[in-house]
Amino acid sequence: MTRRSFTRPFAAAWLPALLALTLAGCGIDSSRVLARVGNRTLTIDDFVEAARDKESQYPGPPDTAKAMLLDDMVRATFVLCDAERLGLYQEPAIVGVRERVEKEETQQALYRQLVPTDVPVSDAEVEQLYAWRDQAAHVRMIQCASRSAAGAAMNQIAHGARFDEMADRFGVGGGPPGGDLGYLLPGALLPPLDRYMREAPLHTLIGPVESPGEGWFLIEVLARRKRTQRPLEEQRLVLQDMLRQRKVHAIQLQAQQALRDAYDLRLEPGGAQAMFAFFNQAQGESASADLAANDPRRGTVLGRYGTGRAARVYALGDALTDLADAGRERPDPAMLPSFERWIDAQLLRRAGVMEAQRRRLSQEPETVRKIARRVDSQVLDLYYDVEISHGAETGPDDLRAAYDRSASTYQRLDRVDLLAVTLPDSTTAATVAAHAGHAPSLREAVAMASPGASVSEETVRFPGAPARWKSYQQPFMDTAPHGCVGPVQVEGGWLVVQVVAKEQAPVPLDQLPPDVAQSLRQQADEIARDRMFNARVEKLRGELKSVVRRDRLRPIPWPVGPASGAPGA
Repeated sequence: MTRRSFTRPFAAAWLPALLALTLAGCGIDSSRVLARVGNRTLTIDDFVEAARDKESQYPGPPDTAKAMLLDDMVRATFVLCDAERLGLYQEPAIVGVRERVEKEETQQALYRQLVPTDVPVSDAEVEQLYAWRDQAAHVRMIQCASRSAAGAAMNQIAHGARFDEMADRFGVGGGPPGGDLGYLLPGALLPPLDRYMREAPLHTLIGPVESPGEGWFLIEVLARRKRTQRPLEEQRLVLQDMLRQRKVHAIQLQAQQALRDAYDLRLEPGGAQAMFAFFNQAQGESASADLAANDPRRGTVLGRYGTGRAARVYALGDALTDLADAGRERPDPAMLPSFERWIDAQLLRRAGVMEAQRRRLSQEPETVRKIARRVDSQVLDLYYDVEISHGAETGPDDLRAAYDRSASTYQRLDRVDLLAVTLPDSTTAATVAAHAGHAPSLREAVAMASPGASVSEETVRFPGAPARWKSYQQPFMDTAPHGCVGPVQVEGGWLVVQVVAKEQAPVPLDQLPPDVAQSLRQQADEIARDRMFNARVEKLRGELKSVVRRDRLRPIPWPVGPASGAPGA
């Protein structure tokens, strides 16, 4: 396989962050066009976005790296033009992907509008946090999914139950066993828990305390101790980032609550209990997304959102569809409050999509590029499956090419000529090993460091080496002639061995172990597919009209730097 080819493993890791291709024309500034292939256009903005994500994969001088990246983007564009000609963008699987991606990207665009990441942090705020961090607090805490659960835990602790047992019983969120967080510094917990960590009296159980968006908490401070800090200027940037993240989190929670209010999000009474019961039904019954389409349980209402003509319901059937998405968080089937929070999250996601649609965010250029990039990635995978994977034929030359590429790793040691000495102490042995490489041989190094020590000469053949040498096969393979192995502690002292000469060669292809041979066959299949893919690209290059302006790469900086408005930019 060539250094950068569009076989499946490479495309899956690289292309999703690379491609942001648009139709030619559409108001694009022609001076910012880097390439036109068929009816598609690559712009400087597309290039910069790709480089920002994957420039580490393009080493070497800037001009060379930029040219290689652009060449890969052009190759991908040829393939996407062909995929469009073949109708792959109309395949049901791709249509479904586009619908899902549009919802996700428009919702993310909404949150980019609602939740800025460049929130200002004042010097006074940084200095106050720095002052607070001159002491650490030993904290234990229980995070609960609901106020009632936190109240129940607190009541049992008040009546003598052990804190650690209640933490393991009622706690959610993946905290440490027993709820013991150890010593923490101010800034480590979200509001208002951070204030209690600083100010609450010792050995006093506080709660239930709500941290919006995170749940209900019981917190106890067991001890506080002074600490010495590094100077403020050495920590300023870290503390600024910590405070900025806290502010962004607070803005995010406010934005989510505003969406709940605007779209009248509400859980249906008994809905979470119905979903909890469905997932905890008797063993042997089905609790999967394969529930029959006509099963009345699919219509069980879990929540509602929207008002008037835009009113919507969220039912169990919708939840099962959402749970089929492997990347989506799932509720803890053992905890009812987990279902309540999960349903609320799905309602919030749907409200976000509706608000994004109302704002027409799917038409924003940045959102259009993000959607196109993700859909193009799926199309490339489909194209590879349909047009390449099933048509490539692997031949003996491909297997030989795979072998030649890694032959140096399949070494076999046939014979090694050795000089060996066993010395009584490790210091002398280390001195001999260090000087042997500079001396004519091990004999001269021993004569200087330990006159009278006996140096033996031996030829060892593998396989079938004497027992004392069998474990040294790999070290001998790794050691160049005149190099030493050791000192190694053996019976009678410390062994130093010098490799005088050796016969070592790759294991022949037909003598490789079965597992290695199978791996090579898989690599050979990749080589065959890669060859077919490259041939397809060259064929398309001859069929499709293309113009590439590499000269316009020159003013683009490399590395391109962070996106405008990104944290730390």
